[in-house]
Amino acid sequence: MLVNLSKSRQRQLARSRRRRLSQSVDGTARRGVVVALVLCASVIATLARGDGEARHVIRLAVPSVAAKAHWDHERGLFAAKLTRAYALPERAADEFAGWILEAGARHGLAPELIASLVAVESSFRKHARSVIGAAGPAQVRKELWQGFCGGVLDEPEQNIYCGAQILAHYLSTCARHAVSAKAAEACALSSYNVGYGNRDNEYFLPAAARYLAKIDRQRGRLERAS
Repeated sequence: MLVNLSKSRQRQLARSRRRRLSQSVDGTARRGVVVALVLCASVIATLARGDGEARHVIRLAVPSVAAKAHWDHERGLFAAKLTRAYALPERAADEFAGWILEAGARHGLAPELIASLVAVESSFRKHARSVIGAAGPAQVRKELWQGFCGGVLDEPEQNIYCGAQILAHYLSTCARHAVSAKAAEACALSSYNVGYGNRDNEYFLPAAARYLAKIDRQRGRLERAS
């Protein structure tokens, strides 16, 4: 006990206890700062997901750039495929790749199917317009589909999104009576071209058959470009 020690030794022991106490307090404070920084990073990561890539989940302790890097890589690969298949300029291929991948992910459609549709409908022209008023890369008729899709259908990104939404709707409708997935896809594509009510109309069958053949050719070009 201290009563049996010299005053000098008592002072040394007291100083030693104070140092240990100080170190303990400093360590606790540092841990508190680390925890606070981690929590702040989590909040920042959550708030930063409004940049157009929000469909990628950013988890705690994963840098926010990781999801964007993955998305950029995926888009780059598909853009390169579009360039090889359709000779699109690099910038246009990158834009269309992003729009098509996003629309495909949102509506559960293969990007190759959407790209083939855009190739047939507009040859990847952003502001194409037909004599009957179909507009944009996916050749959407605004008077028929504006209410269904919403958005600004003169914008290429939203136009492609709407085209994918229409095709997904037809696929869902056709799947109710089609005997196979392939038959449902043929029904949906024919409906996209000539209208659901006309898909089995004898008068429209040749046009629908030509359209399906064009889609197959464009999809074949993408497959060979892989």
